[in-house]
Amino acid sequence: MARSNRKKDCKVAEGARPGIVPAGAPDWITAELIGKTIQVWQPYYQATLTPEEAVTMIQSVGRLYQALSSGASP
Repeated sequence: MARSNRKKDCKVAEGARPGIVPAGAPDWITAELIGKTIQVWQPYYQATLTPEEAVTMIQSVGRLYQALSSGASP
């Protein structure tokens, strides 16, 4: 989905760069969410995390949550 319909004035996390939402990312992934994800996970990585990697992390956590929440209750 094109980024042209995104809010241009969305809040950005401290240290995040505006406009870091990669093309093709779901609309619910904001620059603020990417910035926070990088801020939280960067200390655990030697290489600098990219916005694309942050989007992958966010989507993976979402899929994990879906899998865990749809499981049978004990």
